[in-house]
Amino acid sequence: MSRAAGGQTGGWAAGLQRHLRSTRHLVGTLLAVAGLLAHFAGLLEAFWLPIVLGLYALGVLVTPQTQTDLQLEELAGQQALRGELQTFLRGLHGRVAPDVQARLARLEAQLDDLLPRLRELELQGNPHAFTIRQIVTDYLPETFENYLRLPPRYAQQHVLPGGRTPHAVLLDQLALLEQTLESITVSVAQGDTGELLANGRFLQDKFGTPDLKL
Repeated sequence: MSRAAGGQTGGWAAGLQRHLRSTRHLVGTLLAVAGLLAHFAGLLEAFWLPIVLGLYALGVLVTPQTQTDLQLEELAGQQALRGELQTFLRGLHGRVAPDVQARLARLEAQLDDLLPRLRELELQGNPHAFTIRQIVTDYLPETFENYLRLPPRYAQQHVLPGGRTPHAVLLDQLALLEQTLESITVSVAQGDTGELLANGRFLQDKFGTPDLKL
């Protein structure tokens, strides 16, 4: 199965799990059960099945998403991406050199800091959110997909035009991804710092005590 097909299957399963835990599903199920009880009581005879299904759909459609639902959806999204990253990194174990593994460890640490903020950044329309997601799902896997096709000795020793080996090219590409994530981390932190300072000014204006002059 290709990575795209696997991602679509995993995304569909994760979406189903989120729905089954949601308030919408609960309300829809309660309405459907009420319809079944009405059928068993003899109140619904003809077309009872479409009515029961319609009651479930009605419950799903009219029930707004609660904060808990949104939090569960956000957490599930983080866990899905984190799981995809861990699966990818486990697949590289024993297949890459120690210096590459060290680069991967730094990238993993950076993503561990950023993934919990991904949903928030997406809701803000922050363009960094797309880059973070693409690094996990596309850029990083494709970098290694190309590299691992090469015979190990060729990757380590063959000199390409420009004087670098494929191994050195890989390290440079990983360094570029690391620099990109560092830049995103700084940008996000600067936004948080600005909000912290603004909140401090607000608190000072609201609760600060002016100096007393004797």
